Amino acid sequence: MNLTLPHFFWSEYRKRRKKASLITFALFWGTLSTLLLMAFGQGMSTQSQVAFSGLGETLIMVYGGQTSLEFEGLPKGRRIWLYSEDIDYLKERIPEIMRIAPESYNFWQVSAEGKEINRTVHGTTAEFAVMRTQIPQLGGRFINPDDDREGRKVAFIGWKVAQDLFGTKGAVGRTIIVNRVPFTVIGVLQKKIQDSMYNGPDADQIYLPFRSFRQIDNQRYIDQIHIQPWNVGQSKLIEARVRMLLGRKDRFDPNDRYATSFWNTIENNKEGQAIFKGIEIFLGIIGGLTLLIGAVGVTNLMYAVAKERTKEIGIKLAIGARRRVIVQQFFLETMFVFAKGTFWGFIIAFNIVHLVRLAPINYDSFGIEAYLLRPEFSLQVFAAYMAILGLLVFFSGIFPALRASRSNPIESLRYE
Repeated sequence: MNLTLPHFFWSEYRKRRKKASLITFALFWGTLSTLLLMAFGQGMSTQSQVAFSGLGETLIMVYGGQTSLEFEGLPKGRRIWLYSEDIDYLKERIPEIMRIAPESYNFWQVSAEGKEINRTVHGTTAEFAVMRTQIPQLGGRFINPDDDREGRKVAFIGWKVAQDLFGTKGAVGRTIIVNRVPFTVIGVLQKKIQDSMYNGPDADQIYLPFRSFRQIDNQRYIDQIHIQPWNVGQSKLIEARVRMLLGRKDRFDPNDRYATSFWNTIENNKEGQAIFKGIEIFLGIIGGLTLLIGAVGVTNLMYAVAKERTKEIGIKLAIGARRRVIVQQFFLETMFVFAKGTFWGFIIAFNIVHLVRLAPINYDSFGIEAYLLRPEFSLQVFAAYMAILGLLVFFSGIFPALRASRSNPIESLRYE
């Protein structure tokens, strides 16, 4: 094995260790900044997806409204309501619908074991659990089809409702009084991150079987319809078909955007992800520019080294050294300076990320800290970092190396 090149490299590097120390620190700081910014950027992007899925990732919510256009001799200003029979009506006529569920709600007094609270109580069906990520804690369950079909007096409650009514005691199997009617708790919602909601976070809600809810509520209409498509790309098509079918049934213009309204979480999620992806890219660019400062320092150092060693390079070329050996020597020195500066930056960034992830998230008061407390290293972050580092190493080393290798031996020997 030919050790001449490593020997030349090490002997020359030892002479310039002090000069390279500040550049090494700049590379260390640039690596630390780049990796941390990229990790926090990707963590925010991932957490936004997790937080939004607390409402439902692929969900279209339909609401009634008021007509703003005349239609077939009927005046504008008519109230358009949604009814329970609309569920089967839409399901039968729109094959793109995978799941559909009604929801009605009211604000009632709820009591248990001498404690009273006021909460929003919902009536819905079993499909609602999958569509709205209603995952029960161990030992409990959500409403099932039999509960709804038989009108059972059972309830699924949020974890904050369970804390307010029962404290640290288990809530499953206990009785709550909703609007003066007793219901048995069959499940408690598992804690989840949620930043999109209506009527407050799910932790504060109570869910009853749809038929049981209708027995204690006097409104005939329903408040909204939840739809989950087979294919997320069909969300706009489903919106148009729902407008058309409800317009045909309730006699309003399908183009009247005030007659019915939609909350299309699929489209909202795309917009949100695009925003966070932009933030992630921006943070990566800022980190890359920080690392670029160190790379510029390396380039300047190697140009200075090439100038100082002009005579030495001339001697090597004069006695028959190939130009590629000169290029390899300078490139090896550049790679070593980068490796020394970036290694500890990578190690410290990796440990900082894992220490931050040990901090618990407060599910009861979800805020910006939930986004900042979950940075993540991934293959994507590592690949992007290595791509940036590889380009900087190449461009920082290749130009000084080529300049040194192209020296004229005769002119170099005259250099003082």
